Formats: sequence, C-alpha cells, structure tokens
Amino acid sequence: MNKKLAFLSILLYNLCCFSQTLTLQAEAHKFNIDQSKTLVISQIKDIDTYTNLSSQYSNLELILGEEKFIFKTIPNQLTTTEAYSITNSETAINYTLYFTALPLISISTENIIVDEPKVYADFYYADDTQILSSKIGIEIRGGVSQSYPKKTYDLEFWEDELGDDTRDISFGNLRSDDDWIIDALYNEPLRLRSYTANKLWLEMHKPTYLDEEPDAKSGADVFYVEVFLNGAYNGIYNLSEQVDKKQLELKSNKEEIRGELFKGVNWGASTFTALPSYDNSNEMWSGYEVKYPKADEIIDWENVYQFTNFVMNATDLEFNLGIWDKFNRDNYIDYFIFLNLIRATDNTGKNIYLAKYTTDEPYFYVPWDLDGCFGTIWNGANEDITNDILTNGFMSRVIELNPDNITEDISNRWVALRQDVLTYDALSQSISNQYNDLKSNNIYKREALVYPNYTFGEDDLVYTLNWLENRLAFLDTYFENALSTEETHLNSLTIYPNPAIHKLNIPNYSQIFGKPFKIYNTLGQLSGEGIIKSDYISVDYLQAGIYVLQIEHETFKFIKS
Repeated sequence: MNKKLAFLSILLYNLCCFSQTLTLQAEAHKFNIDQSKTLVISQIKDIDTYTNLSSQYSNLELILGEEKFIFKTIPNQLTTTEAYSITNSETAINYTLYFTALPLISISTENIIVDEPKVYADFYYADDTQILSSKIGIEIRGGVSQSYPKKTYDLEFWEDELGDDTRDISFGNLRSDDDWIIDALYNEPLRLRSYTANKLWLEMHKPTYLDEEPDAKSGADVFYVEVFLNGAYNGIYNLSEQVDKKQLELKSNKEEIRGELFKGVNWGASTFTALPSYDNSNEMWSGYEVKYPKADEIIDWENVYQFTNFVMNATDLEFNLGIWDKFNRDNYIDYFIFLNLIRATDNTGKNIYLAKYTTDEPYFYVPWDLDGCFGTIWNGANEDITNDILTNGFMSRVIELNPDNITEDISNRWVALRQDVLTYDALSQSISNQYNDLKSNNIYKREALVYPNYTFGEDDLVYTLNWLENRLAFLDTYFENALSTEETHLNSLTIYPNPAIHKLNIPNYSQIFGKPFKIYNTLGQLSGEGIIKSDYISVDYLQAGIYVLQIEHETFKFIKS
C-alpha cells in the first residue's frame, strides 16, 4: 500500500510540474503589434536565459499590455533568430512573433506627415537600457527618396505640442540633441551600405582641430532601429545624427561669420563647374544650401564664392602656392580616398558638406547620404564599375597640378590604410557581419513583409564582396602606381600627366611627329588610335579607367580620370 501511494505521489508531482505555465510580460513600449499584418515585435529582458522550455512547461504565455497571447507550440528556447506562432487568447487570432535585439521606435500622429512643416506626433523609444517618450515634430526629408513608399523622416524633439521649445535627447552612445533623422534605406539592396560607409568614414578621418574641439566628429554616426508608424510596421532604419554646426563643433558667430557650413544639393559651384553671381537674400546658390550660419540669422556667400573662384580661375602658380591655405590638405586626402573606395557617385558635389571651423581655417568636406555606394547608385541599381576615378573640378585640378606634391602623400596614405582599416578582410568582414546579423535575426524577413523591393539574398552579398575586391585591386594600381608625381618617359619622350583628364602632353613630340599611336584598355581591346600631329594626344573620349598607349614598340601605362 505504501509503495502505491509513493508511486501516485511521484506521478502527481510530475504531472503538476509538466502542466506548469510560464508567463512572460513585455514592458510598455518594448513591444509593438501590427494588427493588419498580424505581426508582433517585442524585446524581452535576458532572452538567453529562456532555455529548455519544452521540457519544463506545458503552456507559454506572453502578456503585451492588456492582451494575452499563447504560444501555439512551446519552443525549446527563446531567441531573436526564430519566428513564433502565437494566438490572442481573447480573439483567437493568430500572430507571428519576433523577438528583436534592436531598439524599437513607435511614432503616432493624427496629422498628415509632409515635407514641411513638421507636424506634431508622439514618440516612444526602447532599448536594453532606456525607455523614452517625447512629443516631436516630424517631417519627410530627402529629394527623390520622397517618392519612395518607405520615407525618411526628420525628427525634432519638443517640450509641447506646438514646438515652441525643444529638448535634447540622447540615444546610446550618440550625441545629445533635439534634431534627429531616421533614414529609410529603401533604395539600398542590403540595407547596410549607408551604415557601413558612415562608420568607415568616422574610423578613417578625424577633424584636424580636435585639440581645440575634442567633441567634434568628422560626420554623422548611426545605428539600426526598427520603426512602427501609427501602429504599422515600417521596417529597419538608421537612426542618425545630423551633420550640423554642433556635430562638427564649428565656431559660433560673434558679430561676424566664423564657422561656415554649406550642403551640396545639386551640381554647379558645388562641383566647381559653374560660378554664377550670388544673392545674399537667397539661401540657395549654385548647388549649395546654406546651413550655418542659419538662413534666418545671416546669409553671406562671399567666402565660398571666392574659394570657388580661386579653384576655378587662379593661375596654376597661384593654385599651387595657395590651395592648402584655403582647403584642408589632410581632409582632401582622406575624402578623395574614401569617395573612390566606396565609389559614391553622388558625393562629388551633391550629398556633401563644405565646412569651415573658423574664420582663418581652411574649408573641409563632410560626406552625407551614403546609400548609393559599394557597387550601387542613387536608385539602388547595381553599377558594376570598378575601374574609374571620381572627382569634381577641384579634385581634378589638384591631381593635375599636384600642389605641394600631394599625390605622393595620397599614395602613402592609401598604402597605410590598406594595412589597417582598408584591408579586404576588414572591409568584407564588416559587410558580411552586418549581412549575417540582419539575416539571422530575421530583419530581412520582416523588411520583406512591408517592402519586398529586393530579395536580400546571398547573391547581393556575393556581388558586393566581388565588387569590393575588384575595386580595391584597381585602386591599388591607381594609388600606388598611376598616381605618380614622376613624369613618365617613353624612350626619350616625356608624357604627362598621369592620371590624365583631357589629354596626354608630349612636349618633345617632334621626335615622333607623324608616327601612329594606339590606345588599348585592360582587356587588350583597341580603344583609340591616330597619328602624332601635335604636342598632345586627346583622351577626352575615353571612359575612366586604365589604358596603355603604344607608339611603335614602346608602351606607356596611364589612367584616364
């Protein structure tokens, strides 16, 4: 009898244990529910501790606000890499649940969000360390991107619904400020190029005035967030700092302009291809928009006009002697390398800031809007070009005239960076890690639910890494060999410049007058031919790339920019 009682006690104990229910509860604002897509995204504290669940519990519940959800199948563990099927206990509607490691942003408004002005909205943010709520003003930002179904937004944090007073907010390790951007990344096939490029620039380049302004940054820092707008899941975004006076720590005005900041929004003076007269009543001039001083305080285009005029119209001697008093030399080197490494085709004049720390300091560049790069262009299309050099009128003149022997320093800087942050292993690992994290954590799967404009597949990653490898190989040749300050001799001939923009000069051409020449591309295909009739050979018609000039039995390797 005692044995039977003992057996029944053990059996009852086991049954009670097995029928136990584990109830989880997400904190307010650490979850969002998209009712139309029956989608739940939630953060959960210490998710790694929820293991061996199927052997311990017969029921698993998740409390989200006032609603209870039941797991249809008890998983062995909880993770951000899986999707779970859950049922609302009241409505019996099934939902797909994802746990996320990314910060969550929820924005709700009764107003229509437009380009301008900002309209009132309620904002909530949650990550591992903070939950933040605020009133904000929100507007759509961007140019062509405004036509995309997934919008980029400019956020200003308000103390009240009218926005009369603003408040500074900090996220993670980013700065404290009242003005933020959530960048949609819609035209980026892997949603990682802008992130990677922004991080790379901050690693490559530091402001040259850090001794005076230790908090200054060379560009905007970013991190990923997931966004809900009016209860609808909007996908992954970059939460981004602004490029502004505060980010760059430009000097404030004291009865006269000291710090300056101009945003390149189109072609013109911004690419040093035009120099129209300016109007100080207009905040736009020839491709630039004034950002600091603020347009409602003072607009004065004189300084940037004179700089542009110098670049375009100074004599060669004046340019060589004075350009590094007017533009920061180290910034030129790093930006020229960065621009061409990522091949950001829009960032030679558009999507670029021209800034000045203070009155007597030179101008410098700050990149912006870096989604069209690493083998894609502004609309997200792949452009598999790796053998060209991006410049504008200013960059081209520097390369052609080589003031203060800067091409040697560019080459040396490239070689040094290629041993460190610009190795293929470092760059490819950074891209691959981002891709694998986004994929394994189901970010691509969630993104495809709302914006299936790309496949987010392995083929896109392979394309990107192959493009990067080919780009680095070409730039190694360009920076280490073709970007040379030495004149190249073809037998007893002197041929320059290299790289060439419009023509190859042959000062002592009389030795080969009347002789035929041929130009071949790197595939050995004939790209041009003619007869030597003057002291130069025009290369205007060639596409950018590496070529070989052949005159009789002699050859000369050059780059067409």
